[in-house]
Amino acid sequence: MTRSRERSKQMTDSLAVERCVVELQRGREVVLTDPSGNCSVTLIESLTPEMLAAAKKSGQCQLILAENRARALGHDSDGGAAMINLDDATQLDAVLQLAGLQTLEGAAPARDQWENAPRESAATAALKLARQAHTLPALLKYPLPVGPGSILSTSVDDALRHEADTSRLMLLSRTRIPLAGADSVELAVFRERHGSAEHVALTVGRPDASKPVTVRLHSSCFTGDILGSLRCDCGEQLSGAITKMAAAGGGVILYLSQEGRGIGLASKLRAYQLQDEGLDTLEANEHLGFGEDDRQYQAANTMLKALDIQRIRLMTNNPLKIEALRQEGIDVVDRLPSHAPVNMHNARYLETKRTRAGHLLHSECSAETLV
Repeated sequence: MTRSRERSKQMTDSLAVERCVVELQRGREVVLTDPSGNCSVTLIESLTPEMLAAAKKSGQCQLILAENRARALGHDSDGGAAMINLDDATQLDAVLQLAGLQTLEGAAPARDQWENAPRESAATAALKLARQAHTLPALLKYPLPVGPGSILSTSVDDALRHEADTSRLMLLSRTRIPLAGADSVELAVFRERHGSAEHVALTVGRPDASKPVTVRLHSSCFTGDILGSLRCDCGEQLSGAITKMAAAGGGVILYLSQEGRGIGLASKLRAYQLQDEGLDTLEANEHLGFGEDDRQYQAANTMLKALDIQRIRLMTNNPLKIEALRQEGIDVVDRLPSHAPVNMHNARYLETKRTRAGHLLHSECSAETLV
């Protein structure tokens, strides 16, 4: 195969994977093809009683779970996907409970109901598609498609090999807009080429790109930034960064579309429910099958380069952000703390960030705690 044909095939294969990701987001099923046999998968969070009943008629159904969710149910998946064999009597409520969408009633599955899937398997490929769709990493696997209409497919190998390139962005528009904390702000909207996620760069004032520019990476937080939720510190950090940058003459805030440390708004609210039941913020994410932090920062690197910024002073209390940007080639020359107040609703959350996530915070809660 010539190099041009090989490149064309790779692009076609990648497009098939991306289309399957979108299909799952829409609540539809997709087919994973493999020489050892094909299978169909659909997301548990969009599963209906009718679809479950139809899937059971097609043959053996299995619930695919991520390693962290399997561990929460008392099963060690050896670092890969885990599967629970479902019997014909299994109803939707039971599946939702096993996936973490409802409180588990009764005992966890018996040892003989579990299977550990090889890393190069359809189950592992399905989990990867779910993660790229920013949905709950739990899927139903069954032999044949059961939905109406055309069913999209991709190979197991292509799904396992595919990596969503979040560094490829399109600059769509720019405009100036006055904000409450800063009269002079320019917004620049970037869209990922592989999906629909949009990120925004807020240039406050007139930062001098010939010197290290003050920058904050701010992950979107609907509850904190828009509603003013007291459960987190996001809204205060965002408004505080804008005000400080304006007072200092300039800076850039990269508002990244990765709600809930990358798990999405719906799953973040599910995690909130688990926190109300006693888990901390990291435990809640893991209970649902996610990692402690699923965010990525390739898009931030691309945005900074588009703004002709190479050297920065990063406004953060999270050392992982500093390391992530340095790995992307950005010269982080200094760290500036980000202040936000502590209240009775977010104190435990902030303490978890300090003790478990390594954030650089004061050891005691006070009116001005670094977050």
